[in-house]
Amino acid sequence: MATKTVSESGAAETSARGSLVERISVKHVLVVYTALIALYIYAPILSVIGFSFNSGGLTFPFVSFTTEWYVELINTESMVEAVSRSLQLAIVVMVITTLLATATALAYRREFVGGRALLFLLILGIITPGITYGVGATLFLNELLDLNKGLWLAVPVHVVWALPFAVIVLLAGFPPNLAENEEAARVMGADRVTVFRQIILPQIAPTVLGAAVFAFTLSYNEATRSLLLLGDQNTMPLEVFSIASATRATPVLFALGSITTIASTVLLGFAGFLVFYGAKNR
Repeated sequence: MATKTVSESGAAETSARGSLVERISVKHVLVVYTALIALYIYAPILSVIGFSFNSGGLTFPFVSFTTEWYVELINTESMVEAVSRSLQLAIVVMVITTLLATATALAYRREFVGGRALLFLLILGIITPGITYGVGATLFLNELLDLNKGLWLAVPVHVVWALPFAVIVLLAGFPPNLAENEEAARVMGADRVTVFRQIILPQIAPTVLGAAVFAFTLSYNEATRSLLLLGDQNTMPLEVFSIASATRATPVLFALGSITTIASTVLLGFAGFLVFYGAKNR
């Protein structure tokens, strides 16, 4: 009788465990895990945005809503000049990177000698540590070539950083039958200019614009690779570093961080939409 009672108790416990396992499915575990990861990643970003509207600055809890830190940001001449330099640099890098990336991606529609080696060389721009590349760049450009430090000396360094991302975006977004469509147009008598203007460009335009936005965002936020090349012409990230290291993070930096974060998110979302839109409408 006792044995039977123990057996029934064990069966009941096993059944309860099985019921618990059924209720806690893999899907639920993944949802919780994803939520925790998202909280870990985005909580600092949301806190920056929140404190940028706090009249008490960095004090906690929240005192009252204000936009004075944004007004102070606009009135800080050194920061405005740094943002202007970053925008100028990012636009130039975006144009150069987009042209090079588009030509490279179009070339990869067909196999050619050295194609794999070239792809590995492009990827090196991503995996090489930023500060290491920055030291090498300043040794080559400043010491060996004796070029003066300045804003535009950072252009080739930023292009090397942004180009692999743009090429990957383009390769992923190009329609797989683009080469066949191009060949069909040529068979029908279209010249190269007509083929590019009426066949290739309409199909790749959304993806090219998406890659351009990616290149702009990467250049605008880049700091370590061009740290030693700019001289006294700080870009936005370097100006933030210099202020934060000299004193501490200020509400003005929080305001700048909020604007930069929101603008970058919108741009990257727009780039993703362009790539997705291009793929959907092939």
